[in-house]
Amino acid sequence: MSEIPIGSPPAPPGRHAAPQGWYPDPVDGSRERYWDGWSWSRNTRPSEAAGPAGRNVGGAYPGHPAGQQPGPYGGHGQGGFQQGGGFQQGGGFQQGGFPQGGYGRPGYGQQQPHPPIGPQSQIPVAATTADGMPLAGWGWRCLAAIIDLICYSILATVFALPIYLKVLPVISQYFAETVAAAQTGRQPPMLTPQDLAMSTTDQLLLTGIMIVVGMLYFGLFWRYLRATPGHLICGLRVVAVGPGADPERLGWQQALIRALVFIVPFAIGSYLLFFVVLNALMPLWNANRQAIHDIAAKTQLVKIK
Repeated sequence: MSEIPIGSPPAPPGRHAAPQGWYPDPVDGSRERYWDGWSWSRNTRPSEAAGPAGRNVGGAYPGHPAGQQPGPYGGHGQGGFQQGGGFQQGGGFQQGGFPQGGYGRPGYGQQQPHPPIGPQSQIPVAATTADGMPLAGWGWRCLAAIIDLICYSILATVFALPIYLKVLPVISQYFAETVAAAQTGRQPPMLTPQDLAMSTTDQLLLTGIMIVVGMLYFGLFWRYLRATPGHLICGLRVVAVGPGADPERLGWQQALIRALVFIVPFAIGSYLLFFVVLNALMPLWNANRQAIHDIAAKTQLVKIK
């Protein structure tokens, strides 16, 4: 049977001062007692070298002087009660069992209590390269990609214009039949996707044009400028993994591998749509904010302005 009445002392109103876990027993310092986040439980165990959650190596606790152990109610001293307070033998409470001010709240002129045990909130630090240059954020990457894909699509359409022109007679005939039907009061014809479908040869030629134009567009810009027009507008630059301020240009292998992995799934279209989406979202959870084409080419995208 525990010497500590279950459910007492009550937790400070309006907050839990400590997360659930094993803490030094307020009654017997040679063992630990489980705090369920609201009250002491009956579960005890012998003290171990590894302390409870929130305790550092060597017995120190975050925000507490060396050699003093916090309890679930904050403060210093075994069990979290100030010296002169705590439990009486037999399960009662001594006067002053809580820090001055009641329930862990200091009175006027008293020092503020230390923060509760547990993971402390940390200010997020922006991801950087090995020499401290900031990596490009996901929003900037997306904006640059949209600009580049618009430019690339215009170029690819120009080169693929002879293939698209093959569909023009079908569209012209459809409009002529529609006008004639309207003049005679007949039902207008239907234009189905099959009417506009390209032959297998034309589809392969179109895919090949898109891949070649994409390799030239992205590969040449990354090789010689380390940035595409979209990157230049957004203040981004492609560098090899390592120092972000490295003045060396990308090698042909890095530039072409990066372009190949980036543009081929996009050119093929619906067959690799999942890969395109995954590649676009990967910088959100990658520690170095790299997409799949960055990992393949061992590159990273930095923000230079």
